[in-house]
Amino acid sequence: MKKKKILLIFPVVVLIVATYSFILIKNFASTSYGKLDTLFGVMSKIEEQFNPISLKGKSIYEMRGALHKSTTIWKSKPIPFSNIKNMDIKTASNQVPVRVYTPDINENKLPIIIYSHGGSWISGSIDDYDNVCRKISRNSKAIVVSVNYRLAPEDPFPAGLNDVYNVLQWVYTYAKSINGDSSRICVVGDSAGANLSAVVSQMARDKGGAHIISQVLIYPSTNIYQLNTKSWSYFGMDYNLTRENSEKFISLYTPSLEQRKSGYASPLLSKNFKDLPDTLIITAEFDPLRDEGEAYGNKLKQAGVDVISTRYKGVTHGFISMDKITNKADEALIEISTYLKAKFNRKQI
Repeated sequence: MKKKKILLIFPVVVLIVATYSFILIKNFASTSYGKLDTLFGVMSKIEEQFNPISLKGKSIYEMRGALHKSTTIWKSKPIPFSNIKNMDIKTASNQVPVRVYTPDINENKLPIIIYSHGGSWISGSIDDYDNVCRKISRNSKAIVVSVNYRLAPEDPFPAGLNDVYNVLQWVYTYAKSINGDSSRICVVGDSAGANLSAVVSQMARDKGGAHIISQVLIYPSTNIYQLNTKSWSYFGMDYNLTRENSEKFISLYTPSLEQRKSGYASPLLSKNFKDLPDTLIITAEFDPLRDEGEAYGNKLKQAGVDVISTRYKGVTHGFISMDKITNKADEALIEISTYLKAKFNRKQI
């Protein structure tokens, strides 16, 4: 008799627990500013990287450790990729380590992508973004040159920027040495790396350097002089990137306010937006950098540049490295690769 009662009660208990869990998870995803993807909502309540601790007073090594964790904890194992080569590119002042990804295609003169990783100018490496570069190379059928540029505070602005620009110039000059096509070069970067990519495009125009046919800016930082947009006020206290921590990183990268006003540090503050490459801008709905990224796209459009801007709903800053918890990571990388293939093919014709 008791057994029968237990058997009758058990499904009811399971149903109650399941219903309560569903309501709880749904509440986790709801915010004052919209709805996070379900797993992002749950993680925002139970994982500290979505509510980052203050890094004020922390050593540079502690900062880098925290940033490394937030970048890598939700990424999957690397996809198989057979042709990867590490090399150093010699410039007038230093040697820049790069990693070259060549897709398994029996063609000469492949298009080339210069990739600049994120990490707030003080952290990150080609290792952290290895899988992202593998996927972009495979999907876009292009060579990816991932740049291990110098980091602040050891090497503040404009050291890392110059590294990326010098790699671009080397690739443009010696494209044949890596089986690349110097007439089909684009720059891609995320976060701080998107800042560098946007600036490198401006530098190439200003200096008469390499011809860049397109740029892809993934949640770019475009104004480090003022963090005063609505998205900073909405999301600058948590969601994987905080105003307090960002101000610290910016101060290490650009010690003076005058540097931050420069268009080569804050591309949104540039005085000239004309004659820049066709552009794809990717933003995240719950990202403090969202509005300044979209504002940069609007500036380019007003100057006659062909711009596509895509805002990914329900996700936070850094989501392209979070393919374990959101399929939007791969969706964005597929959009990027499809866009690049179209640009490369159009140029080839």
